[in-house]
Amino acid sequence: MGNQKRDYDVLEIVPKWEIAKIYLRCLLANLAILLKWLYESVKCKVNPTAIMRRTIERTDFPNKPPIFMTDTNLGRHSYVKLENTKLHFVEAGSRSNPIVLLLHGFPDCWFGWRYQIPELTHYFHVIALDLKGFNDSDKPHWRFEYTPKKVCEDLRKFLIAISAKSVSIIGHDLGATIGWLFAHTNPEMVDKFVSVSTPHPNLLWDNLPKSSPFNRSWLEFVQLPMLPEMELKHTADKLLRRCHSHVTKEKLYLSGTNGTLTNNLMEAYLYSFCQTDDWRGPLNYYRNLLFYRVRDGEILQCPCLIITGNDDRFYKLESVVKSSEFCENFIIKIIEQCGRAPHQEMPTEFNSMVLKFLIGKKFSQKPTDVQPTQARGLVGRMFGGIGTVANNTVKLGNNLRETYAFANPLNSVPNFMIKGINNREKIKLGHAAKANIVGKKLAWFAERLLERQDPLTPAEYEALVDEYLQRFDQELEQIKIVQSIGKHRATQHAAREAVIKTTIETEKLNFNTGGGIELPDLCDAIQFKLFQEWDGSAASIQHLKLKFICRKALKTTASKKEVDAEKMVE
Repeated sequence: MGNQKRDYDVLEIVPKWEIAKIYLRCLLANLAILLKWLYESVKCKVNPTAIMRRTIERTDFPNKPPIFMTDTNLGRHSYVKLENTKLHFVEAGSRSNPIVLLLHGFPDCWFGWRYQIPELTHYFHVIALDLKGFNDSDKPHWRFEYTPKKVCEDLRKFLIAISAKSVSIIGHDLGATIGWLFAHTNPEMVDKFVSVSTPHPNLLWDNLPKSSPFNRSWLEFVQLPMLPEMELKHTADKLLRRCHSHVTKEKLYLSGTNGTLTNNLMEAYLYSFCQTDDWRGPLNYYRNLLFYRVRDGEILQCPCLIITGNDDRFYKLESVVKSSEFCENFIIKIIEQCGRAPHQEMPTEFNSMVLKFLIGKKFSQKPTDVQPTQARGLVGRMFGGIGTVANNTVKLGNNLRETYAFANPLNSVPNFMIKGINNREKIKLGHAAKANIVGKKLAWFAERLLERQDPLTPAEYEALVDEYLQRFDQELEQIKIVQSIGKHRATQHAAREAVIKTTIETEKLNFNTGGGIELPDLCDAIQFKLFQEWDGSAASIQHLKLKFICRKALKTTASKKEVDAEKMVE
């Protein structure tokens, strides 16, 4: 681990004139706060009850953590000490599993991942970290402790301390910003990265909506030390409830000690941010991150999933989508009717997207059903796990490709395998490639008929084939979105788009007016049973009786069955 690749030179500081401009605006913003405080002070001298009201309001903050933040229902509470900084984290799941690191946002803590930890532990060793300066982790006062280089280096040392060679990172808000930077500076330690509702750092700071509570004016206001912390201490309740408005809709939460129920999850946040020191660390991040950018031309090589809600008022949707320009391989997911925190507002949809991205379709199985040997599921049984089919998770990027049916089956065989072999071997490779292509198609149908017991009716078979012909619609839509972002992406994925469209047009032509698509007769009871017993291997395709299925034949069969049924009634 000592030779781990780290490239902090990819981080650049903004021009000095921009720094001077930010600090000038900071002084003006804080002058306004000082005048406000002076006015309140004079007002309290005249009316002493104003001080009493503020004192009464401050008693709403809890003086001890809620039970559900200290029990072990969600995971084990652990600590790691790095030189002079102690970090708190909650871990769950088997330590022999791959590690997923959860980085929370602002203002938040590890508890923000309460809906992800139980789901992810079925497949991963989950680490929900309290970032330095938050909650139970140490809160260094000095600003230099929160520079991007220092934060990334501390995170690297933390991973070394827990014996993690590499991890998948899921970050929200501030945690996602740190995740972006860590993936750029320590690429060999990041397997996959999920950014939740947060643009890339190069797009973040200059594209904040004015309606956001953390807009550009707020960022300039917090640059001055001490005064912003004192102001936030008095306005904490209002800010926290605005940032976590969705939490108030969560009626009940099971506590860990006596099984009682509480209806105030806001206690977790009110406790975590009730003192001036609770704000100093978080604000120090923004006092540094605002001045740093990633060097132009730096592209993340690890697979990236970018998730956001379509109703996020904190960050611009356009900025989040444009963040794909900094990723080689990426997926963009937009959750409808969701705001700033999709992992808390829509946890079921969010967890489904993340698990599909991290492990594929195996997440749909019960954890006890996931076996290393071949299973009935698509991933487990499809050609030893090397086959892929299009699914609801859209794959984009230069390195995520799929083999499609071309006129010559050898097109799916690498050139270096064909070069230097004789004609007989080429024929064998052609048969193997064809079997692989047909097998992918059959696996798609098998996956959707997994729980089916009876043969399909002609109408059901026709509807299923129509669904098969639409399997790439979502991917084409995502390609269109990517191509609309910036001129230099206008032709990106054009080759893949052309292949998909050619394949679909050929299949539609064959099914609607041509010779049909090669499939088993799933309307026949014997053939349906044989297909359901298929083990998913390419070698056993020869035992299936395939025929060319077309729309006309299915309609003819349906009409014939209707006539036969009428005759039987007569």
